[in-house]
Parts: sequence; C-alpha cells; structure tokens
Amino acid sequence: MINIKSLTIILLILALWEIIGKSGIVPPYLFPPFSKVAITLINIIATGELVEAYLITLRRVLVGFTLGAVFGILCGILLSYSKILRDTLYPILSFIAVIPVIALLPLLMVWIGLNELLPIITVFLCSSIPVIFNIMSGVRSINPELIRIARTLGANEIKVVYTVILPLSLPSILSALKIEASMAWKTCFVTEMLALSSGLGYYMLLAESTLRVDILLASLIVLSLSCYIFYLVFERIESSILRKWGFNVR
Repeated sequence: MINIKSLTIILLILALWEIIGKSGIVPPYLFPPFSKVAITLINIIATGELVEAYLITLRRVLVGFTLGAVFGILCGILLSYSKILRDTLYPILSFIAVIPVIALLPLLMVWIGLNELLPIITVFLCSSIPVIFNIMSGVRSINPELIRIARTLGANEIKVVYTVILPLSLPSILSALKIEASMAWKTCFVTEMLALSSGLGYYMLLAESTLRVDILLASLIVLSLSCYIFYLVFERIESSILRKWGFNVR
C-alpha cells in the first residue's frame, strides 16, 4: 500500500507537473498541466467514452488472464509429473518463452484475424507460460522424500498434488500470477493499439491522431492505476492463501 513517504513523493511530482505545464516552457498542447488532465479525465468518464473502452479491455484481460492462469497451473503440474511430456514440450515452451508476446502479434493476426479472440490469446500466452515455468521450478525445489512419504501413507496422485505439490509450490505460483496480472493489462493494451478498433489501446490511438495529449495522459493514468490495483489485489490474495497454508507472510 502507499505510505506517507510515497504519497508525499507522488504529490511533489504532480505539483512539479502542474508548474511545468503552466510555465510555458513546453507548449500546453504538448504537455498540459495536471489540472487540465484531471478535468479531461472527469469529462471523458462522464461522457461514457472512456468507460466503454475500459470495460472492453477489462473483459479481455479477465478472460485471457483467467484462462492463462488455469491452463498454466494444470500444464505446469502435468509437465512436472510426466517426464515424457516434459522432455517433449519443455524445449518448445522454452523457445516460446524467450519471445516477447507482442513480437508474435503479426503472426497471430494472420492466424486468428482481427477479432475479439486476438487480445484474449495474447493475454493468455502472456499469463500462462510464466506460470508453467514457476510451477515446474517450485516442484523441483520440493524434497522428493515428502512425496514418497505421502504415497507411503496411502495418498493417491491427486492427494499428492493437493496436499504436497500445490501447497509447497504456492509461493512461486502466486508470485508469477501477481506479476502477470499487471502484465496482462499492458499486453492487451498494446494489442488493441496495434491491431484492433476498440478498447483502451485504440481509444488512445485515436487521441494520438488528433494530438489530444490530455486524453493520452488521462488514459495512461487509468491504465497505470488498473495495473497497480490488479497487482495489489493479487498481493492480498497471495498473502491470504499463503497464511491459510501455514506460510509466514509479512
């Protein structure tokens, strides 16, 4: 959460922004003061145009991120359990993981088309692959003796996953989800800007074409707050789940 020192720094930055914007050092249409940006933000929210674009992006982020997280967890567990799958798919996943998702966008545009599925797939890829690698890393760090003891005590494979592997892998899984929750917004935003005609990214592209820097800055504030709020939400979820499973959380 934001403490007093952080809040003070933010207020100082906003004050400096206001002073520079009104000083005339930079033309106001290129660098409007914060007060004008704040008024613009209120106006575009009141008219509903920003809200409409935001809700479209929010839907895409939630669908893509949820599918990516679920797939990443399931796939990560399967790859950790099956040596055949791991040996077969790990090199492919490693190759895909080092490629920025946005670099795949031109190819995805050809394969998928310029439709609603495109941003969902980009967010899905952005969210799932880091989760897969974090689960595999978490499973490798588990003492094999714990799994052997659980099986000796009569636990089947499902119980081993639920009572041993998932709890001990939770810190790495939740850490990946927390980071990718904000990355999902950025990925969806860039996809909309480059390939679509709706959403927050496209809304900013329209503002750029008319040199509405105030709208650009207002939209960036909304995007930044969304990324930060998603990060905080998953940080709270992370702390709550880890405490439930007996981990020490600050």
